[in-house]
Amino acid sequence: MIRFLAPKFLATGFILLAAACSGGEPEAAIPKEGVIALSSQFTGDFDLVDKAGQAVADEDFEGKVMLVYFGFTNCPDVCPGDIGVMSAALNELGDDADEVAAVFISVDPERDTPQALTDYFAFDQRITPLTGSVEAAEAARRAYKLVAQKEPLPDSAIGYTVNHGRFFYINDRNGQPQHAIIGGVSPQELAALLRREIRK
Repeated sequence: MIRFLAPKFLATGFILLAAACSGGEPEAAIPKEGVIALSSQFTGDFDLVDKAGQAVADEDFEGKVMLVYFGFTNCPDVCPGDIGVMSAALNELGDDADEVAAVFISVDPERDTPQALTDYFAFDQRITPLTGSVEAAEAARRAYKLVAQKEPLPDSAIGYTVNHGRFFYINDRNGQPQHAIIGGVSPQELAALLRREIRK
């Protein structure tokens, strides 16, 4: 089983511990729990590469609201489900989806090569998958205060899994993280949160 680890949310004055892995704006769809306001200690900085192997930095998305999710392509169930929620939320937004940069950042850069990301994300070209060196991926996680840890799987052909925080991050148009949403929300709820940021 993959465990998902939560980051330290200093801005809120408490620590979220491990989370398990196993028209007008529709205000009623905005979740009332599991949405955490973030401080400026969450910088959102990263310098990674995309599925074409081209350098990509957080500044490249300025002007758009960002939806950021950390995961890995060998995750058996939760990551695929959350990525599906990202895709469905973009569908829910309709034309407003053009205002959103949906970004996936790998917590397993050793296996998530540009080619692996190309194959995995062929289903939705609106999501930008990013990877990079181990050091660059770690720096990106620090910018979001997200914890990820390898766990050996000696009896498995894949060798190891990665336990990590399960959150959607919403950044403003300047790239500053504004909210973290605990995984498990519906596409409608995620779309409502994105639409609120788009209309600010």
